[in-house]
Amino acid sequence: MAGGKLKETGTTHWNSPNSDATNSIGFTALPGGYRFSLGSFNYMGSNAMFWSSMEYVHMIGNAWGPALGYNYSFINRSHPPKEAGNSVRCLRDQ
Repeated sequence: MAGGKLKETGTTHWNSPNSDATNSIGFTALPGGYRFSLGSFNYMGSNAMFWSSMEYVHMIGNAWGPALGYNYSFINRSHPPKEAGNSVRCLRDQ
């Protein structure tokens, strides 16, 4: 259920059913989809894919990234090529 705790509630931005979305930790993840290496944008409204700083060691040029979907409440692990476009969450130290 960790993914649901990160997702914005409701279906203003997320496709229905936006499974188990509670935003209980205040992250308010939005479904920006992602950009394929060749430039096309896909899955806006249904997926939120983020970058992490962790290299995916099994494929040179790829990095791990958490992914959230409208129809599940867990955090999926993706490993897209670095030429693709995922969302970035900037945090400020308080």
